[in-house]
Amino acid sequence: MKLPRFARRLLLWALDVACVMASLYISLTMRFGQIGLSGAESRVGDYIVLTLLLLVTFLNFAVHRNRGFMKRTGSQEFGVVLSYNVWLLVGIAVLVVALHVQPSPSRLMLLYFVIVNVIIMSVMRAIAKTAARALLAGERLGASIVMVVEQGQRERIERVFDTGATYSIAGWLELADGRVSGTVADKDVTSEIEALPEALGDTRVDDVFVFAPTAPEQETSALLDAAERMGSNCHVALALPDPSLQGACLDLFGGFPTVSYSGRGSRFYLVFLKRLIDIVVSLLVIVVAFIPGVILAIVIALQSKGAPFYSQERLGLGGKHFKLLKFRSMVADANDVEKYFTPEQLREWQTERKLDNDPRVTGIGRFLRKTSLDEFPQFINVFKGDMSIVGPRPIVDEEISHYGDRASEFLSCKPGITGWWQVEARNDADYASGRRQALELYYVRHASATLDWNIFKRTFGAVFHGTGK
Repeated sequence: MKLPRFARRLLLWALDVACVMASLYISLTMRFGQIGLSGAESRVGDYIVLTLLLLVTFLNFAVHRNRGFMKRTGSQEFGVVLSYNVWLLVGIAVLVVALHVQPSPSRLMLLYFVIVNVIIMSVMRAIAKTAARALLAGERLGASIVMVVEQGQRERIERVFDTGATYSIAGWLELADGRVSGTVADKDVTSEIEALPEALGDTRVDDVFVFAPTAPEQETSALLDAAERMGSNCHVALALPDPSLQGACLDLFGGFPTVSYSGRGSRFYLVFLKRLIDIVVSLLVIVVAFIPGVILAIVIALQSKGAPFYSQERLGLGGKHFKLLKFRSMVADANDVEKYFTPEQLREWQTERKLDNDPRVTGIGRFLRKTSLDEFPQFINVFKGDMSIVGPRPIVDEEISHYGDRASEFLSCKPGITGWWQVEARNDADYASGRRQALELYYVRHASATLDWNIFKRTFGAVFHGTGK
């Protein structure tokens, strides 16, 4: 049985109050060695408690910070928790200034409070979602979405639309000439746009997603009206160059609604912060993967003759050469290509430096390549500074000619373990078509924290779905 909206808000309010109060008392204990305060400081503590209660109530019932709670992904929820705590900290600061509270609250205690509260709220919200799904397993707690797309666009949307664990796609409808047709909740639907609510009947539809970049304005407006009559939220997707680019945001420019791009990421991120992230993450991976890596190296050595590791000279930043490390996935004499390739395979190899069904790949090597585990030793290259976690694919000398007069631009960016080419096309873009060059240069021109994070998330999908070769 689904709880009324106010009851759900009340439960989330109670959860937030419990988290905030627990965090406050923990931070007091960390700072002063006791939960309670005495004297004038006790009065300050009462002010803080009252302010936090009022702010939590305001954020839940006025600003609706918990709206869409069950729909949010883990990273989205963490962002909400961070902004929530910023509101709390600002509220306490306003209280201190407006009421001239003396003595002022301990800044160290407030720092402890924010850190502890971010951790507790994140954990408790994750537990609350898990418990809700377990207790109401028969209920669809996430949004039930109807996807409306133009003819020929479904495959494209299916490839990139992230349902996560909180969305449920009820069905797909194809839009053409003012009509929609398809299947929703195992029901065949064919109707005029205006008659869509009647065609769906009592089917639960929380959200309607629309991707129709070439549809007339009247059809989009009709879909908005239909969604409103069903009591559903309507999300109209825009056909953008890439919404993950740095600084992409909705804006008004010259009186027109636009999506504005601020261009490449900040120099602080690209020069300093990205390198710091590379060092920390690569060191963590090296430590965690050391023992599994040793076991894997033994398996490789036992299956075929030769060292378990393979190194090859590649071009790095500014054209500087470095030794790229990988787990060996081929036979030991793989460089003797004429021994293993047919004339046709040899021609393809000389052009693309990559070959489908490469006869030199060993049994364990096929698994390593399919899951991209052969790339893990490159974290050593990252730690040394030869590579970055995200960047263009490191190439050999023979490949640089494919970039023509853009070669220096390509070499102006440090190569990476994963990159835009791998997640966007993986094995479907080659030099001959020019698409691989375009994808690699796209990253060089648009590198940013936003794009790097997008690539990093999509890399896990490529690894776990085994799309490597």
